[in-house]
Amino acid sequence: MSAKFAMLKNRWELGWITEETLRGWVEINERKPGKGITAEEFESITGKKYRENADG
Repeated sequence: MSAKFAMLKNRWELGWITEETLRGWVEINERKPGKGITAEEFESITGKKYRENADG
């Protein structure tokens, strides 16, 4: 698990962040590995595929 995973999962469960925010964290991780969350972690948090309904 990435360093941000637990914090972002908690905020998602509290309704404090959106799916788009989490997608942004995946993009950060793609640009700077270790600074965001992976696509797999996104899927674990949201229950949705990362590439589904994404512009990319």
